[in-house]
Amino acid sequence: MQNHQSTGRSRPLQPSSRSSHPHGSARFGRPAAVLGLSAALALTATGCFGNSRPAPQETATALAGAISSGGYSTVSLTPESEDVPEQLTEALADLEDVERNVSVASAEVDGEDNDRATATLTVDWQLAGDDSDTGSDAEADTDTESSASASDQASPATATEASASSEAGTASDRTWSYETTAEMQWDEEAQEWLVALTPETVVPRLAEGGIVNLTTVPAERGSILDGAGEELMMERDVAILGLDKAQLEADDPEALAEAARQVAEVAGVDEDAFVAQAEAAGERAFVQAITVRNNGDTEIPADQLLAIPGGRVLEDTAVLAPTRAFARDVLGTYGEPNAEQIEASGGELEAGVEVGLSGLQATWEDHLAGTPGVQITIDNPDQPDTRESGTDGSSSPNATSSTSSTTDATPSAPDGPVFSTDPVPGQDLASTLNRRVQEEAEAVVAASDVPAGLVALRPSDGQVLAAASSPEGWPVAVSGSYAPGSTFKVVTALAMLRSGMAPGDTVQCPETLNVGGMVVGNYDGYPDVSVGEIPFSEAFAESCNTVFVGAHEDISAADEAEAAQALGLATEPVTGLDSAFLGSIPDDSTGTEHAANLFGQGVVEASPLGMATVAASVAAGQTVRPLFVTDPAVEAPAAPESGVTAEEAEQLQALMAGVVETGTAEMLQAVPGAPVLAKTGTAQFVADGEDLAHTWLVAVHGDLAVALFFNEGLGGGHDNGPVVRDFLTAVEEIIPSEG
Repeated sequence: MQNHQSTGRSRPLQPSSRSSHPHGSARFGRPAAVLGLSAALALTATGCFGNSRPAPQETATALAGAISSGGYSTVSLTPESEDVPEQLTEALADLEDVERNVSVASAEVDGEDNDRATATLTVDWQLAGDDSDTGSDAEADTDTESSASASDQASPATATEASASSEAGTASDRTWSYETTAEMQWDEEAQEWLVALTPETVVPRLAEGGIVNLTTVPAERGSILDGAGEELMMERDVAILGLDKAQLEADDPEALAEAARQVAEVAGVDEDAFVAQAEAAGERAFVQAITVRNNGDTEIPADQLLAIPGGRVLEDTAVLAPTRAFARDVLGTYGEPNAEQIEASGGELEAGVEVGLSGLQATWEDHLAGTPGVQITIDNPDQPDTRESGTDGSSSPNATSSTSSTTDATPSAPDGPVFSTDPVPGQDLASTLNRRVQEEAEAVVAASDVPAGLVALRPSDGQVLAAASSPEGWPVAVSGSYAPGSTFKVVTALAMLRSGMAPGDTVQCPETLNVGGMVVGNYDGYPDVSVGEIPFSEAFAESCNTVFVGAHEDISAADEAEAAQALGLATEPVTGLDSAFLGSIPDDSTGTEHAANLFGQGVVEASPLGMATVAASVAAGQTVRPLFVTDPAVEAPAAPESGVTAEEAEQLQALMAGVVETGTAEMLQAVPGAPVLAKTGTAQFVADGEDLAHTWLVAVHGDLAVALFFNEGLGGGHDNGPVVRDFLTAVEEIIPSEG
């Protein structure tokens, strides 16, 4: 349950050390917390009896505080009650972190016996509905089945009170409320009231040795929908392959190891690791090897597994996307965290508790999860009926002595929970993904021999239609961080336009340029006809490195960072996806670092999502904010004051059109529909002493902006160009670029 701080905050009950009282009473537990109880306003009797006997209100107030805090040191107890605080520690273990508030409704002396008094207390347990402290679902089911709620010692009045509180369990405030009574006896020698504390004083129906069980009822999790409102990530049938140790001899480790090894072989998992996992599990544990989709497309080796001693196949459901790889970066995963995730979570994740672990599943956990229901049951042991009988045959609640009793065993009756609330289902989450476009993107990255990422978004509203990465474990598309190479020249071109450059202006494109000892040249195969004096538009189309590096004296790092922001390359995007990363563009680089930044090397970094956003901003004529979720609405940050203008975007569109018409991406002329705008890029890096290159291509086709990244390749035009051509051609049939 969630921990709440209030003046009535409970503290865990602790076993107390016993201390003798000179007059037969006892005080137990730790000091009670200072409590803001309403007892003083609820007292119904005042004054003293005789010249010195105090009214019972003070003792009743102390008892209310003790129940709230779980410490009974401020309450004097009868000798018969000295073990009860320790009993309550065990009985209320499930509720130790639940906030409780206790107030005194009345405290009155018996009209016929001035040595006896009765306090009526109102108890409120604030159940927040968080299952973090109540164990796993399996534990909850076990507790519910074994619980019993009727105590042998429950009086008719107490039972009625508990029943009423059960009906209140459907209340939206999730508060378990009831009234209970406490009997007090006057100790003449000690000159104080002693509380005849019993478990039932604190919880109606709770008998000696009984347990109060708090369990959760899981809420139905919301689904993640695509842009058309169809379910993408939802409960799907699965088969769990594993080893049931309960079917094996517990004292035969060799047989266990052999069975585990055979199960691992059939399941296709690491044999040594699974044997170790099986050996470490409990004697009757089911040890899971692998979970596979049970949709008819995957062959499940049930016969092979069942032929192995202890081999089993369990049918279940799991929250899954259409395929294992489908938009994994975006949709994320849902399940039980592993040890590494638990350690990294700072206490947010718990073993055995399923949650969203990544992607939208993690970002929108609260929205999707809903609120679990809760059930409180009382599990009392079978015990003799020792209720004190009155003249009318009724029992005397909380009796501290007995003149007659029976010894017949009277088992407690399991008549259901004393309190329950229904779970509140989670809400669906509407993503922006287009299923068919995503499938095309998945096909692109799946065909790559190197890590790859592709993002496609709609410039008109920023909605991300597809984001695909490969291989699994490389979140390239939406959170990868790589040098963007010459695709970053779109940003530098905007900074140059703002410094006074025009597309038709003549610039110098030398073969090499020395900047502070850093020699920069053009790529192998750069056309000789485009060396020397050329129009800026040609330098952009052919991707002349020396022209852009040569602008380092005219453009500051702050100018470059401002241009990046204008094109949507924000450091902290608000996209509805916490793991999203667009780019990192420093505004304080100097010297060779700043010069290298201008053509996408140096220390500038971006993700495919970030560079697709740059292309989208050019297409839209304004700063675009990428978006992954439409419902609930995500508030996008305001556009920067220096956002790209329509006039600037028009110039950039012309420059990117030239890349396809006469430059490094001429293959995109074959794409049907509207003309394609593009920019290619290559970024050199060194890995294990080997010179390698990231390759990029960003493109605009109608109301679609695309970025494709390959971790290794020869060049953006050579490697990425043909792939983007085929992708845009396929998507043209899904989303026409014209009309």
